[in-house]
Amino acid sequence: MTGRFNYDYSKTLWMKMYLATPDFTRGVSDLKISFEEALGIIKTVDALTQGIEKIVYLVGWQGLGHDDCYPEMHKVNDFLKRDCDRDGRESLLWLIGEAKKFHTVVSVHGNLADEYGENESHPEFVRESAIVKHPDGEPAVIEVFNGRNAYKISYKQFWESGLFKKYWEKFLETVPVREAGTVHLDNFCIAENFCPRTTVEEQDAARNAILDYIRGEGIDVTSEYTYRELELRSDEPSHPIRKFYAQHVDSLPVASWRDAPMRTLGRIPATWWTSGVKPEECLTVPPSLYSGHLTDGELGAVYYGAMHGEDIWMSRGIRTEDWTPAFLKEFCTYQLPYFYLNRYERTGLEKGEDGHYTASFSEGVESRGSDRSIWKNGILLKQGGDVILPLKEDNRLFIAYSENGRAGRWELPDAAFSTCRIYEITPEGNCFLCTRTLENGGLDLDLKPGRAVALEAGE
Repeated sequence: MTGRFNYDYSKTLWMKMYLATPDFTRGVSDLKISFEEALGIIKTVDALTQGIEKIVYLVGWQGLGHDDCYPEMHKVNDFLKRDCDRDGRESLLWLIGEAKKFHTVVSVHGNLADEYGENESHPEFVRESAIVKHPDGEPAVIEVFNGRNAYKISYKQFWESGLFKKYWEKFLETVPVREAGTVHLDNFCIAENFCPRTTVEEQDAARNAILDYIRGEGIDVTSEYTYRELELRSDEPSHPIRKFYAQHVDSLPVASWRDAPMRTLGRIPATWWTSGVKPEECLTVPPSLYSGHLTDGELGAVYYGAMHGEDIWMSRGIRTEDWTPAFLKEFCTYQLPYFYLNRYERTGLEKGEDGHYTASFSEGVESRGSDRSIWKNGILLKQGGDVILPLKEDNRLFIAYSENGRAGRWELPDAAFSTCRIYEITPEGNCFLCTRTLENGGLDLDLKPGRAVALEAGE
């Protein structure tokens, strides 16, 4: 663990897992993954990733599923429970405990930005003006989720009224988030209130107070976006918040998010979407301070990023044979390079005439976007879908993977061994293949398409 945060998210595999969507018309959950099924996936992920440290944030664990109840988060979704348990909370606690056996911290996905009229707490939020209102005091419906009107939290009143602390403590009584040391708070964007009138700076100060309070309880907050808010959300013409502002402001300011600071830098160490990061900030903001999934394709081609996991299970389903090939590919070709490059200091970034970046790092490491290759002191470690990189920092465990198949010599310039045991990586665990000795820092491997092997120090 690090000093500033409980985890170094640039060296930890952290993912979301989508469990359920509400079906309010029938009063049930549309289940994607139960708590029991979640443990099976976690066990398989642990086998594929060689037992590295992992965090899984559960989505749709509360109410009837995702986008229900927020910001209330003190009712576990009973539709997710095991048959042998009394209720959903008992099954959730079981999952949290069992996941530890597979090097996985289970926490939850929450939301402090949205609020629903069907909540028992809704009258309190209206009375305290803790949701965004029109100038006449009427609560403003900003979006619609799962067929229900969604209001936006006004952080200033949410914080100053004491409502945040009230409902946050109820949440912590339900889920052992202090023990996990991390929580995901989604879509933590700012919305300015018209009654009473608040500014983006006031809302930012209140959000910082909330983040500092949570951190004071020993809990990291990860989130969804890079938060570079401007006055009246002037950077996104199609955003529903801006459309709301346009009802009450004759001429909205026109500006770019690039004009705004990274408002939560130092308070939120990791987000799913980091499209708000400028190229030059990739050099000045180390991944240990802020990491995530780079959505700028050209920057992502040289820095890689954090894989989501969630999208694979949602698109492929949860049968092991259906999702594991896609997971292994993304882990080996995107997450593994991210881990490796994050070991080194970022020293330079150049954009070529072809539009592709080349990123340079300390100790002679270079990442080229033109062919998605990684080099160390002139030795090729990754090119496209072929990769051989150390997984752990002691350089005693390497992973080699080929998307389309590759036979020939592979170089291991960082290897802290001369003899290694080679295992095929499978969903059931590693399968021993042979023992090999390195010759001049490398060896010959014949990898079939979509296969990965682990090379473990043999002495």
